[in-house]
This record gives sequence, C-alpha cells and structure tokens, in this order.
Amino acid sequence: MQKKQSGLQLQGVVCQCLSNGRFR
Repeated sequence: MQKKQSGLQLQGVVCQCLSNGRFR
C-alpha cells in the first residue's frame, strides 16, 4: 500500500512540474 502512495505522490510532483513548465 505504501508503494501505491509513493506512486501517487510522484504523479502529483510530476503534475506540478508540468504545471510549472519546468519539464519543458
């Protein structure tokens, strides 16, 4: 279950990064 939470948190960070446009 902890692994699933980690994945969700990572997705949130990626979403935030994309929103900030840092990924581009």
